[in-house]
Amino acid sequence: MPHDKSVKDLMLPLADCPAVSPDDTVQRAVTLLKKGAVSGHQFVLVMNDSGQPVGLLSRRALLRILEPKFVVTDRWALPVFWNGFFTDKCKEEAKKKVKDIMRPINVLTVETDDPITKALHIMVSNHIGILPVLKDGKVVGVLRLHEIFQEFAGLVADPDIKTQPVSRNNRG
Repeated sequence: MPHDKSVKDLMLPLADCPAVSPDDTVQRAVTLLKKGAVSGHQFVLVMNDSGQPVGLLSRRALLRILEPKFVVTDRWALPVFWNGFFTDKCKEEAKKKVKDIMRPINVLTVETDDPITKALHIMVSNHIGILPVLKDGKVVGVLRLHEIFQEFAGLVADPDIKTQPVSRNNRG
């Protein structure tokens, strides 16, 4: 039976992660994420004054703050009411501090020597795409679903299958 990789084999080191401070604005975090989209980052680390990670802020968390909290139905019966809401909400939330919406670093974590399967279970069962990685109680990196998927694809993908764009007539 082949030996599975551990978390440390797939994690991103802290130095490769975009970072903000807890007192930075949501606007700054969004700006970093927009710039980082080219490299695939969908999160920023939140670092304290000592350079230690204290939280994570994902694109999903940022988009979640834009969701209307007053909606009690999924019916969009009042289209006039919704007009302009998104733009106004974006501008309002951009002023908030990162610390008010970040996920604290110590909530869900894995260790460098943990198996990938453990990390995957935590991520899937908690609907999160990134986990802080600890070594001796200190955060040394992060593990994203992206790297786990890449490992999965590397093990099972058939290099002989050619990709083709899906035409409107081929959709199933």
